[in-house]
Amino acid sequence: MLTETPSAARPKIWVDADSFPAKARDLLLKTAAGKKLQVLYVANHDIPFSLQNPLFEMRICPQTPGAADDYIADGCTSGDIVATRDIPLAARLVDREIRVINDRGICYDKRTVEKRLKERELSLQMKALGLHKGHTRESYGGKELDAFGKCLHSLLSAMGL
Repeated sequence: MLTETPSAARPKIWVDADSFPAKARDLLLKTAAGKKLQVLYVANHDIPFSLQNPLFEMRICPQTPGAADDYIADGCTSGDIVATRDIPLAARLVDREIRVINDRGICYDKRTVEKRLKERELSLQMKALGLHKGHTRESYGGKELDAFGKCLHSLLSAMGL
């Protein structure tokens, strides 16, 4: 009789769901449902699923800074995927060889996460000097969603899923 070993376990998809766009969450859920993958939304408040599936779970963390990030970082393993917009969280995970993607189609690796960290630091410095007019919300439309979908499908294909 064959038994499944831990190395053959199916990956989980962790979603840093507080700021992840609804359109990207919906696409991710549809993809995960088709591939029978577990999805864990992590946030400091309830975020409803657009699809109901016993493989989809909501994990609510305390409303303290970094609680959801720490929960994800502590819970995910090297076979998992994390979807986040949070660059420092992405850096923590890439250092542990966790697969990380964002909502705009970036599959992070050491090079891309380092570049994003430098851009973030520069933006924070400019803001501190009064040279930055504050955070502006970038639009999220079809182009960004398409790039996210391609990144997700490419990553899953590379994983043999």
